[in-house]
Amino acid sequence: MNKIRLGIIGLGGIAGRIIPTFLKHPKTDLRGGFDIDAARMRRIKNSYGIIMANNAEELINDENIDAIYLAVPPKLHHDFSIKIMRAGKHILCEKPLAGTIKEAKEMHEVAIETQIVHAMNFPLHYGFAYDRIKELLEAKSFGALKRIDLSVLYPVWPRVWQQNAWIASREEGGFVREVFTHFIHLIQTTFGPINNIHSFVEYPEDESKCETGLIALGELENGVKVVFNGITDVNQETDLRLTIYGTEGSIELKDWNKLTVKMGQESFVSSGDFKNSSKTSNSTFKMIDAFYQAIEGKESNVVTFEDGLLATKVVERLLGNV
Repeated sequence: MNKIRLGIIGLGGIAGRIIPTFLKHPKTDLRGGFDIDAARMRRIKNSYGIIMANNAEELINDENIDAIYLAVPPKLHHDFSIKIMRAGKHILCEKPLAGTIKEAKEMHEVAIETQIVHAMNFPLHYGFAYDRIKELLEAKSFGALKRIDLSVLYPVWPRVWQQNAWIASREEGGFVREVFTHFIHLIQTTFGPINNIHSFVEYPEDESKCETGLIALGELENGVKVVFNGITDVNQETDLRLTIYGTEGSIELKDWNKLTVKMGQESFVSSGDFKNSSKTSNSTFKMIDAFYQAIEGKESNVVTFEDGLLATKVVERLLGNV
């Protein structure tokens, strides 16, 4: 079996969660990693036995590496990804694709120019819920589409497991970029582009800090409204849900992997695989597998930089950065 020789740039919270899944994949040959935090590199090295590079460029220019997983903060995606692609390396990039629409466009253009496999870390796309929602909608059991609601409540942001400076910053972080991006991708790949966005964003007095609330309205090409509602720093349990309303029923995806189908007075609940540790069903494993299949020239449902660009456009419009 030919293995994919992988390097990882950025070893923070998200990378720490995905490394075990990379290692479960039989085609992964993890050749090295790098992070600007020396203590973090030591922890990852001690945990997984990964060889650490002296700097990111060492991995980018290593002829014995086929692909890079880029897990640095968003404002660094643009420069690093272009270096990676121009070095002939395939790339799996964290979301959001970039810190600005302009940067995201340039990244997409270089990906097309270099013909490098370019993928996004959107595991929700590979989970049971995404496929099940499509199946239910294709069956036309819910009647005409009436509305889509995306809402989130966090008692604290950043989340307890993801405490760092950038994810709390207005420049790069916040729940709109970090969480809504996944669901915006799901909505747009299922229903088409979200346009005509009108948004009200709440920020703290500290101008360096990210949003604490958002209420927004968008519109699909058929006129159906998409409602966005988010709030943080409230004394309640985390509540994240996407609800799709039809004239005859509704579909609700709660907390990433709990799908509820309602038809009149009847409800059907099923739990998915987003957090399942089994390598055969885990959506992150499927994402990695799709990335590897694309590298091997096989048919693949990999989420590309074009998808990331489309999601970034909506995110930045929601935040009023256009």
